[in-house]
Amino acid sequence: MTSDPRPKQDSGKKGSIYRANLSPAQLIADAWRRESPQSQEFWRQAEAKRKELYSAPKSPKPQGKM
Repeated sequence: MTSDPRPKQDSGKKGSIYRANLSPAQLIADAWRRESPQSQEFWRQAEAKRKELYSAPKSPKPQGKM
């Protein structure tokens, strides 16, 4: 009786080979489509806040007396 130390591959996993051929952008788009509408809205609001925070014009730094 011998045991195989390697884990068995799940051959029933649909799309595992297909996903290996996708670009990172396609994988991200696929994950976004699987997100719930509430989660998508949360991330849209977070992105809007980030843009507002980091895209706002910076106030000029006060000059020293020198």
